[in-house]
Amino acid sequence: MTNRISRLVATVLLLAPALARADFHLRYPNEIDQGEFEIEHNGSTTFDRHDEKADQRSYTAEIGAGVTSWWHPELELGIERDGGPDEPTRLTEAVFENTFLLTEPGEGWVDLGFYAEYAHTILHGVADSLEFGPLLQKDVGRTTHTLNLLLTKQIGSAQDDRGYDFSYAWQSRWNIWRPLSPAIEIYGDTGDLDRMNPFKQQQLIAGPVAVGVYYLGNGLGKFKYEAGYLFGVTNASPAGTLRWKAEIEVPF
Repeated sequence: MTNRISRLVATVLLLAPALARADFHLRYPNEIDQGEFEIEHNGSTTFDRHDEKADQRSYTAEIGAGVTSWWHPELELGIERDGGPDEPTRLTEAVFENTFLLTEPGEGWVDLGFYAEYAHTILHGVADSLEFGPLLQKDVGRTTHTLNLLLTKQIGSAQDDRGYDFSYAWQSRWNIWRPLSPAIEIYGDTGDLDRMNPFKQQQLIAGPVAVGVYYLGNGLGKFKYEAGYLFGVTNASPAGTLRWKAEIEVPF
């Protein structure tokens, strides 16, 4: 088992030459796999004619496990580049993430979960943060619909904003073929709830995504991926955002 985990770590490091934090990915409450070890990489990069919105990059490398049928903790490291192509790409934070399933899948009108994370910054003068909120997922026929509603709060002496930032993410997926299914995603951020930005100044992107799962056989687990190109809906959003995810899960 140790050799298998070592090989998986090496694989993900090849997939992710830089570790960083990506905000554009969904949390799925009813996809907690008890007894499986997971290595995951998420990434995104932006495209825009304005330098301040172009070439913003974010990546993550995460390890986690399905400890129980209802709790999935993860540890994450990352770096970001904000503010245009001339800005440096820097290690930013270490994150402890937790996904909880609160209902039995399929028993109610919607599957309900909860997400909570603590992010410890590595940058001087930048506040730590808490992020938390409900996760909802619903199967309708051959489609799956997922909604994340999250609040983020800065904590500690370095905080420069004492309010709560609200963000949301939506995915509608058509489960036509397990190795490749099409989806539509939406990601938005309203800013501070106490002084919410006008709609045109809020972050909002949407676009098509491909989602797939490949079973590796012989007890080796499975490989999951997501990849899509999202378009800016508001003036405050980059014109385009490429986002991707690669994940390997193995039983332990």
